[in-house]
Amino acid sequence: MKLNSVKEIKSGNDIVYVQENFLSEEQCDEYFKKIKDIGYVKEVLPWNTRVVKITKDPIVEKVTKFINKQFNLNLIVHEAEIQNHHVNSFSPLHIHEDNGRENIIYNSLIYLNDNFDGGQFFTKNGISIKPKKGMFTFFNGQTVYHGVKRILKNDRKTLIFWWK
Repeated sequence: MKLNSVKEIKSGNDIVYVQENFLSEEQCDEYFKKIKDIGYVKEVLPWNTRVVKITKDPIVEKVTKFINKQFNLNLIVHEAEIQNHHVNSFSPLHIHEDNGRENIIYNSLIYLNDNFDGGQFFTKNGISIKPKKGMFTFFNGQTVYHGVKRILKNDRKTLIFWWK
């Protein structure tokens, strides 16, 4: 992976950085299996029922080193999770300023699959990203209003990192 291959996507004041193929298909498959499939549920299930904590997993060190070198930062992880956005779930536009996340500045995700319909990452100012398996994204979660479009088919699984 070349560090200079990170792409900056900008719209208005929103900036999202994207690195394709951050993880191999095999690595994605390993993490994909660590969280159960949920499928269609009428209501969005509570956050704590659709995540698995991985803050102590070796992937955290790999991502920390990448971010700090690539962006000349000195971030430490607050929390890392495997997340399942099940079929019919979504996330409205939001920023991370409350609910225990007020000290979180940045967020990053690694998409573990792309065989779902819907589920695009989007921002208030018009960025829309169709996740690809192995793709890494990084953005300021306190200033970039972001969300996830409704999942229409197959669960959408990610690794999510909260940085301070």
